[in-house]
Amino acid sequence: MDWAREMAERLGQAVNGEKDRIIAEYQGLSGKSPATLYRIAAKHGFGSGRKARQDRGQLKSGLTDEQLRFVSTLIQESAREVKGTILPLSEALQIAIDNGVIAPGQISEARLQAILREREMNSTALDAVAPSIRMASEHPNHVHIFDASICIQYYLKGGKGLRIMDERDFREKKPASFDKIKQRLFRLVLADHFSHQLFFKYYVAAGENQQVTFDFLTSAWRGGHHEKLPFRGVPKYLLMDAGSANIAKGILNLLERLEIEIPKNMPHNPRRQGSAECAQEIIETHFEARLRFEPASTIEELNAWALDWQAHWNATRIHRRHGMTRTACWLTIRQEQLRDLPTDEILRDLYAEPEVERTVRQDNTISFRALDYRLKHIAGIRPGKKVRVVLRPYHWPEVAVVFGEAEYLVSPVGKLAGGFSADAAIIGREFKAQPETAVQKARKANENLAFGEERKKGDAPFGGTLQVFGHQADKLVAVPMPRRGTPMEVSRSAVAQEITMVELFKRIRSETDVAITTALNQELKAFFGTSIEVKAADAVIEAIAAGLDWREPAQVRRQAL
Repeated sequence: MDWAREMAERLGQAVNGEKDRIIAEYQGLSGKSPATLYRIAAKHGFGSGRKARQDRGQLKSGLTDEQLRFVSTLIQESAREVKGTILPLSEALQIAIDNGVIAPGQISEARLQAILREREMNSTALDAVAPSIRMASEHPNHVHIFDASICIQYYLKGGKGLRIMDERDFREKKPASFDKIKQRLFRLVLADHFSHQLFFKYYVAAGENQQVTFDFLTSAWRGGHHEKLPFRGVPKYLLMDAGSANIAKGILNLLERLEIEIPKNMPHNPRRQGSAECAQEIIETHFEARLRFEPASTIEELNAWALDWQAHWNATRIHRRHGMTRTACWLTIRQEQLRDLPTDEILRDLYAEPEVERTVRQDNTISFRALDYRLKHIAGIRPGKKVRVVLRPYHWPEVAVVFGEAEYLVSPVGKLAGGFSADAAIIGREFKAQPETAVQKARKANENLAFGEERKKGDAPFGGTLQVFGHQADKLVAVPMPRRGTPMEVSRSAVAQEITMVELFKRIRSETDVAITTALNQELKAFFGTSIEVKAADAVIEAIAAGLDWREPAQVRRQAL
């Protein structure tokens, strides 16, 4: 300000009482108070030349930092989320006085305003935008930003097609007019963060929903809508707001299976969506403004014009950040950075049934989407086990098989002529075996323990040496009968003078030092059967103890006859 510098120079040269006259002159010209004019003059080099007071910086009013902080807090906490602070300083000062924080008459409103302004605690300072950090992406399709908005200028009027809203009828003071609109026009926008390539599409719906979100994202990433709009591919990261349709479980599952990450967002942080907000403004001002001169009658016509416009805009407008057109910048993408969207059939499965359970069949295979997958290489797998199959769209027809805590990428087996599995053994030419399961290994170890390395037909487990019968009663304590019974007369000839073969084996073990081998066990059973006379048993035991042929004693031969 030239007058401010002129005033500062005149004040610096003034003597005696001229300063008051100069200040009064500029007060009449500018309408500012003397204190403000002296403050302006000081900024332009004027100094009174007087020695600074020792109490400079201290408030004459006696206000403390706590009192100033209280008033500033009242102003801050009264703020609206969008409009900012709304409580006047006069009201804040009155509240402080009413609550005994500041004494009545302690300070004037003007002086309090000046102090708060000097310390940057007033409403203007509190409403200032917080500093932010600029974010960068690494390449095209690294980060996409998605945003949905109601197109407030247009709506669908019954069967008469699209209509432009009359601002005299559709405004904040007439909410009933908006309620009459059953089908709203939604504008969905996707922006590539690196190139700022734009893709947008319109939808007519009662409200934002999963179906609209699903159709738009897959349509944008599928590409191929216009020969002069090469944009396509799935990003690594997707930034979007927390709208109900966006965070629905089905959409989140789809994004997860497409290996798209959604970074955490601070609540009420629109600056993260800066590229999308900028894209929305571009579309409103450069595309939708044209509809005043040539209104669209159908949603199909509107989307056709939108596709034509965005192809031209992306290919011709230079972006200030990278100095290229959006299309030229996006075309710098490399092959490994371009992930094409899977087929519609796989996308539907990713949305509706991204993970299924399968039971392992007898040949260690499972079936998924009409293909067979062999799981014999997975540790611990065996027929009857349950596994989870996860569709991996960028690896199809390979799938992920989850067993236990591990995940395995498995290829399909394939087919031979006649529909046989590609890894089947050809009859008469080759032999193939499945790897042994844990159960099979356990069975083989058990068999080796029972029969040794070589099992012969008819062999008893453990060589028949186990005693499993005839000794159970020996584990009990004798129980005397409570009464004596009445003896019966029985002919001696009717009493069988025989013992079982088990009893014979017990006597041989207890009365001789001879071990009962499998061969001896079988020979005795073959010769005598299931029982032996007592006298023959005595002769057998005596012969075995002496190392003689137990078949020779007369009692033995007599029983054999």
